[in-house]
Amino acid sequence: MITQHSSKSIWFFVIPGLALMLFLLAWPIGQGLLTSLSDTASHAGSAERVFVGLKNFEALLAKPAFWNSLKLAVSFTSVTTLLELMIGLIVALYLYFHKPVYRILEVLLILPMFVLPVVSGLTFRYIFDANNGPFSEIFDRLGWEPISLLADPFWAFWAIVIQDVWRMWPFVFLIIYGGLKAQSKVGQEAAKIDGASTFQIIYHVILPALRPTLVVACGLKITESLKAFTEIYVMTGGGPGDSTTLLSIFVVRQAFHFFQIGEASASSILLLCLGAGLAFSVTKYQNRSKSIGDL
Repeated sequence: MITQHSSKSIWFFVIPGLALMLFLLAWPIGQGLLTSLSDTASHAGSAERVFVGLKNFEALLAKPAFWNSLKLAVSFTSVTTLLELMIGLIVALYLYFHKPVYRILEVLLILPMFVLPVVSGLTFRYIFDANNGPFSEIFDRLGWEPISLLADPFWAFWAIVIQDVWRMWPFVFLIIYGGLKAQSKVGQEAAKIDGASTFQIIYHVILPALRPTLVVACGLKITESLKAFTEIYVMTGGGPGDSTTLLSIFVVRQAFHFFQIGEASASSILLLCLGAGLAFSVTKYQNRSKSIGDL
């Protein structure tokens, strides 16, 4: 039983952490929201804020460039999440059923996840370089004309997808593999006794039990993809044209290229709402699954 004295002691340790979280999260978000509702102009070296209400949001929603960046962000997020979920699930199932697995193999599989985004971006920028990259060398040996993938609007988008899939699929794999290892094998053994094949065990026993884990992996990956910036900016800078200008890059362009600070803040608030809405949905689903499981 927690006494009144111990309860006060708990708050003594909790309050500093809450204060730090409020400072690191709430204060910047509040400043961003305030800026999104203001017209920030520079006068004689000093910044002056004029409250304009929702005008920045109205101007933002009237821009085709914003809707294009939102469409690209949704496309990028959907494609990378689907591919990484498939790869992570296949590899996790393979390692789960084929034992023993050398520990060094598991370590090697997750190495791309620890590569810094800027390093990954620079590496793939070199790989897809039309003059000196490995792709141009392969095309040259085959007698074909080298293709500058990063200079083509269609292929540039798929180049950043390939980069993200290579770097982040181990993240999804770790979550799924952990969920597989935590599963009880009672149902699997019972299915084996009944003569079920490996595919039937996976489809009817493992995947239903793994659904909450897959939802968490999907939610975390979507959130990560929505804020992807460094590697894409290093590879393409958002180009050619606007072909890889995702919403995160659009925010930076509005702020530091066109000096539309209010609109940049408004777009960042919308991006935050997308991520927060997704996190809330995943949490709600998890709580609902737990409540059903407790019945």
